[in-house]
Amino acid sequence: RVIMSLVKILNVNIIDPTAAFLAPYKLEITFECIEQLKDDLEFKLIYVCSGKSSTLDQELESLFVGPVPVGINKFVLEAAAPDATKIPGDSVLDLSVIMLRCDYMSRTYTRIGYYVHSAYTDEALQANPPAAPALDKVQRSILAEKPRVTQFTINWEDPTQDEQPPAQSVEEMMAGDDDEDDAQDEDSDDDDEDEADDDADVDLDAMEAQDEAELGSD
Repeated sequence: RVIMSLVKILNVNIIDPTAAFLAPYKLEITFECIEQLKDDLEFKLIYVCSGKSSTLDQELESLFVGPVPVGINKFVLEAAAPDATKIPGDSVLDLSVIMLRCDYMSRTYTRIGYYVHSAYTDEALQANPPAAPALDKVQRSILAEKPRVTQFTINWEDPTQDEQPPAQSVEEMMAGDDDEDDAQDEDSDDDDEDEADDDADVDLDAMEAQDEAELGSD
């Protein structure tokens, strides 16, 4: 039988969305557990610098949370900045993505992506950027108010069974139950985000479509 999701991500608060490129990432995650779970939850933060190849992805942190009590839970996930030596070319200064992946027994039930814009704050460096990025001069800005959320249906009794096709991808403000009715569809993005999406080497829409195609072929 199909079981509705036993874990619901209520809110993700990006602590210091604007920070130095080398600063650690800090995400305060609030979630609700509906029923007692047999196993721990796993939360991963992944840095995606290219939508063309997942081999370039960097897993910044993986944290197991459990035993998980029924009710509302909150914790802070902290992860080191990506290793710039593993980012090709000048992609450090391109638009990239951080992806929060929420797993249960190796099955993903929620994935939340955020665009990250990294740039020099110094006008001289903006006009004449060095061949090798001066990382201590680079500032990152996470578009924390515009997450891309993808929900996946899993068998919570036996996650080793095949996943169902993912639920429809949505864009929503991660502000808890009170704001659920205000969740916005992808077509309601503002002009600034549309422009960012057009310029981004990492396309979250394309990644979501690829996920749906892969799951549908299983």
